[in-house]
Amino acid sequence: MSPHLLLFWTFFKISLFSIGGGYNMVPLMQHEVDAHAWLPSGRFMDVLAVSEITPGPIAVNLATFAGYQVAGLTGSIAATVGVCLPGALLLLALGAVAIRLRDRPAFRAAMRGLLPALVGLLAATAFRLGRALVPDGAAFPPLPAVLIFAAILGLILWKKTHPLPLLAGAAAAGLLFRLFAA
Repeated sequence: MSPHLLLFWTFFKISLFSIGGGYNMVPLMQHEVDAHAWLPSGRFMDVLAVSEITPGPIAVNLATFAGYQVAGLTGSIAATVGVCLPGALLLLALGAVAIRLRDRPAFRAAMRGLLPALVGLLAATAFRLGRALVPDGAAFPPLPAVLIFAAILGLILWKKTHPLPLLAGAAAAGLLFRLFAA
């Protein structure tokens, strides 16, 4: 089998049988990359680190970087298409079914039941991420950080402000607090 076809098929299978998103694919990807000896020993963790800091979904970034290491630009394309195709096909199939069923009361009821579950999943993820960001034994955040947080939260919830200027403003406020506190 050609390296391009092998890359495509390997990442297609990983994506097809992984449930729960990109981070759940990482162990499968590492196993396959090691089994095929596509990267030198220990290099997978470097690729994982780069994939985490690069914009975009981690599974797509991992597949792209691994494919590039194996077969250059065309290898990265083969691996990326392989990892994206199952989700795209599933989305198209579910979309076609949803269009046909959207007016049925049972389908609408199921969708109304899913919404609170999705909000709960997002809230749990936000809580876990927030907890992971606070080191053990950390003191209460300093007053400037609490003020910046409260201002951003208020502007998002009540004024529906776009996040980009808020991030820039928060960075500027952090710098100003630092300058005047020193």
